[in-house]
Amino acid sequence: MAISVRSQFALDFDIEVALLEEAIAVASAAEKAGYQAIISRGGTAAIIRQYVNIPVVEIKVTGYDILRVLYPYRETAATVAIVGYDNVVLGCRAVSQILNITIREFLLNVKIEQIYDWPVINGQVNQLLKDNGITEVVGDVVVQSKLCLENINIKLITSGQEALLQAVAEAGQIIAVREMEKREAERLQTILNFVHDGVIATDEQGIVTLLNPVAEHIFHLSKEEAVGKYIGDVIPNTRIDTILQTGVAQLEDLQKIPDGHILTNRVPIQVEGGIKGVVATFQEVTKIQNAEQKIRQNLYAKGLYARYSFADIYTTDRQMERLLTIAKSYAGTDATILIQGESGTGKELLAQSIHQESERRNGPFVALNCSALPANLLESELFGYAEGAFTGAKRGGKAGLFEVAHNGTIFLDEIGDIDRKVQARLLRVLEEKQVMRLGSDTIIPVDIRIIAATNVNLREEVAKGNFRLDLFYRLNILNLVVPPLRARPGDLKQLLNYFLHKYSEKYGKETVFLPEEVVDGLLNYQWPGNIRELRNMAERIAISAPDGGLADAETLRLIMEDLGNNPGDFAPGRTEELLRGSLKEIKQRIIMAVLAEEDQNKSRAARRLNIDRATLDKYL
Repeated sequence: MAISVRSQFALDFDIEVALLEEAIAVASAAEKAGYQAIISRGGTAAIIRQYVNIPVVEIKVTGYDILRVLYPYRETAATVAIVGYDNVVLGCRAVSQILNITIREFLLNVKIEQIYDWPVINGQVNQLLKDNGITEVVGDVVVQSKLCLENINIKLITSGQEALLQAVAEAGQIIAVREMEKREAERLQTILNFVHDGVIATDEQGIVTLLNPVAEHIFHLSKEEAVGKYIGDVIPNTRIDTILQTGVAQLEDLQKIPDGHILTNRVPIQVEGGIKGVVATFQEVTKIQNAEQKIRQNLYAKGLYARYSFADIYTTDRQMERLLTIAKSYAGTDATILIQGESGTGKELLAQSIHQESERRNGPFVALNCSALPANLLESELFGYAEGAFTGAKRGGKAGLFEVAHNGTIFLDEIGDIDRKVQARLLRVLEEKQVMRLGSDTIIPVDIRIIAATNVNLREEVAKGNFRLDLFYRLNILNLVVPPLRARPGDLKQLLNYFLHKYSEKYGKETVFLPEEVVDGLLNYQWPGNIRELRNMAERIAISAPDGGLADAETLRLIMEDLGNNPGDFAPGRTEELLRGSLKEIKQRIIMAVLAEEDQNKSRAARRLNIDRATLDKYL
């Protein structure tokens, strides 16, 4: 019949003929050959199911199959013996009661052992027939093939076409489900094999059901040593049994292991309100530290870090010391800070120190000189842009500095020089902590701290209409005013000696010293470039001073001339003339003098003044 069904319905299955224990070898060979399911009947199906790991689908004996065999006995007084496995015997029992047929049953039990004692079974069946005067036997093929029954009329119960088709369909469904489960299992295993965390799962009894390679490495265990064992026997101190009892997850728990410490998360597996197991993940603390180190190295490689801290600020000035105390207290907040001070007073140094002292110290520190870029370029640098936002935009767009500074600090130097259009967008970032790239309609939340700096009086700029009042109030939440170098005579000597030592060492010389009368002369100078100017002068002195560590007044005069400063500037009268007018006029006067000495070469003048071309052009 199987051959007929396969041909009639164009089904794809192979056929092997074997009975009972003989079928075990055939089924095992089929499993090794890669077959995914076996279809068999009755006792043979029950036996081979015990010896293979692939599904065994039973061809059912239907009520119609049994009725077709028993129906002729309904009008006779004959007693019928039913010999077979429970699928046959139980079905015949039900039908015989309906048809009022007297039966005697001989139930063949499925044995775990491969070999049946058929001679004993044969004797028992013949004795049953003899004792009850039975000449009619109904059963399956085992009655005909394994028993020797003389003068007995044997009727076989065979499965119909419908039963075989149903079994084939069931086998197909099982194969499809197993294939899907296999793919899902492989996908899960791939994920578990490549995640960086160790993963262990147990059932509700605490028996390990899963252990991924990272967990094997962490605990020095193989899968074979752990799976199927009680978790407490293979891995001490996991506290998974506590989760099974309480059902309460434990997150980010530090756990001691022989090789160090791991960070552990233990979560109960809950199904319909019941705890069916626990999943635990493990991270080696050293790996977490290494990952953080790589992130920091990446930020360092991009220059997005603070190089200085409060320890790098040298001062003996009481006003400056008070300022640093206030700045340290500000570092403990996330409020916006406005730093005011002349050029060269160390505003960025102070901003970096605040960042280093804050909770954001492990995040990026992004600095931008707002006066160095034209308005349209400044806007794209700060906010980024989407792909196609303008001609020349990078494919895929570009993140702005506000995005880059996420979880860190952004320092906006020369904030008073930004265009009013950019001021409006900056105000929104301060108020909403959200940015939108140019050419995009997507809002991106950012977690940043803004520190702004300026060398102009923002209140005056507001009065002139150059700076938005609402932006000024948003920036001026916390305020720091850095005093100029000329107001810190004690610091001038200390910083001069520091820079002379630093640059003397850099250029392989003995530490250069200045005569006392020269230092006293420097105290009369107003230092419009502040610490930056002092540092540059100290470097030039260290380079130019003769060996022996002492720089004379003539060396200083030459250095000051090279810097573009008239030695007469040291005189109090000259200082008053130099500082006449507004800060912008003072800067313009200095720039014009340097330009004259450099034959109107703007690039050389900008280099001497340690500013960029854009800043120089702004004052011309």
